[in-house]
Amino acid sequence: MRNAILIFIALSSSIFIFSGCSNGADIVNSSSDREYNELVAQANELHKQGKTEEAFEVISDVVIKSEDMDFLTELLDGINKDAVPMLDLTDIEVSRDGDYIRAIGSVKNNGDTSYSYIKVMAIYMDANDNVIDTDWTYAIGSLGIEPNENRRFELMTKYPEGIKKYKFQLFE
Repeated sequence: MRNAILIFIALSSSIFIFSGCSNGADIVNSSSDREYNELVAQANELHKQGKTEEAFEVISDVVIKSEDMDFLTELLDGINKDAVPMLDLTDIEVSRDGDYIRAIGSVKNNGDTSYSYIKVMAIYMDANDNVIDTDWTYAIGSLGIEPNENRRFELMTKYPEGIKKYKFQLFE
C-alpha cells in the first residue's frame, strides 16, 4: 500500500490543473510548451537531488499534462513518505452546490503524534480517469490534530464539467 492516503469515490482532458487553495485563486497556466518543459525539467532535477517538496512547489501552480501525472504522484508520495501515515480521511460527502462542488469530510488521527498544516487535495476526473481539475485546502491548520482526534474540513471548487470520479489525498 502506498504511503499516500487515497480515497476513491465514484460519481458521475487530459490535464492536471492545480488551482491553489480554495480561496478562488486564479489558475496559472504555462504560456508555452517550452516553459512547461523547463518547469517539469527543473522539478525533475530538484526531485533527483532529494528536494521533493521544492520540486512540487515548482509545478504546483501550472497546468500539468496527463503524461506527467505519474511524476506528480511520485512527488506527492515522496512528500507523504512517513509524513501522515496515521491520518485517515473519513465521512467524505461530495455534492454540487450551484456552480461549485463541495466536499466535506473528516481527518482522524490514529497515531500517537500530533500533526499541523495537513492539506487535503481533491482530484476531479472524467469517466476515463483523465484529470479535469484539482483543488486543495488545509484539512488541519495551525491548531493541529492530536492523537485520537477528528477534524472536519470543507473544500469548495468551481464545478468543472464532466466530473465522474473524485479522489482525495492528504499531504503536508
